[in-house]
Amino acid sequence: MCPYCDFAVATGAPDHERYLEAILAELDSRAARFSGSLVSIYLGGGTPSLWRPDCIARAIAAIRSRFGGEQLQEVTIEANPTDCTAQACADWRAAGVTRVSIGVQSLAADELVALGRDHRFGDGPAALQAVLAAGLATSCDAIVGTPVGRAPDLGTVQALSATAVDHLSVYELTIEDRTAFGARVKAGRMTPLDEDVLAELYVAVDAHLTAAGFEHYEISSYARPGKRAVHNSLYWRCAPFLGLGVGAASLELTGDGGGVRQTNPRRVADYYTGVAPESVVSSPAELAAERAWLGMRTSDGVAEDVLPAAIAGWLVAEGLATRRTGRICPTRRGFLLANRIAARIAEAL
Repeated sequence: MCPYCDFAVATGAPDHERYLEAILAELDSRAARFSGSLVSIYLGGGTPSLWRPDCIARAIAAIRSRFGGEQLQEVTIEANPTDCTAQACADWRAAGVTRVSIGVQSLAADELVALGRDHRFGDGPAALQAVLAAGLATSCDAIVGTPVGRAPDLGTVQALSATAVDHLSVYELTIEDRTAFGARVKAGRMTPLDEDVLAELYVAVDAHLTAAGFEHYEISSYARPGKRAVHNSLYWRCAPFLGLGVGAASLELTGDGGGVRQTNPRRVADYYTGVAPESVVSSPAELAAERAWLGMRTSDGVAEDVLPAAIAGWLVAEGLATRRTGRICPTRRGFLLANRIAARIAEAL
């Protein structure tokens, strides 16, 4: 397990068939509550690339059969670099996958060691080449701000942007309480980078990637023209989505304009035995506020009329946003202060 990850984790030999059966049973029991066109399938939240390709194919086929695939734009699988062999990429494509999100994280040996990654600095580029050779769309994740006892740099971002990758997600290293990194920080054995240093890194990443022709369309996501991630955009709009499997999250919209978020149990045994998911109900007002502040984490922003006039005025006056054809759209400074914006919007709405 990566020391910075807060995903659900299971050890031991996986039972591929049993997990598939559980996924299909959950699909059968919950699909009727979700309507509309199927536009995206995303196999993620850990290492789905370890799942047998025939199980992946059957899961994708069942989802397409249940919801129809006429409007399906994207089928993504997350993968570790070492999983992206030529054979695996061919198998994924045959299974119906159209896009691979590769967890490169870094191309620097010392950062990979610090991050607890099991691949070497050369595995990321090799994985990217294998995915491209298979004719699949590509995305790479990168982490900046890993404390390794030297000045941080943009080496990984610069190298990846010089490739044919379609999409980059660049994250600052986040320390979660329930992780090994969280324990190290609490014990004083690890010191995260200063917030000002991280802000300077964020600005430098943005400047480099936009100059390289990438569109900064979400707070941490960059895409070549026409290559935005369809699935990511669903989350930012609070569109409904059905999550299947251990630890999977869902958003079901209710008739009154509110929503119900559900998160499946994080233990495999609990998932198999039918332990109920955790549920959080949002009122129509709460979901509207969530849509507004999430929208302000995208370059498209939100329609000006969804914000109180005082909030829209404050955003523009503070240099956090600009007005653009009836919308309030965040500036780079707005992205940097996204949490502050979210708090003000949630308070006002």
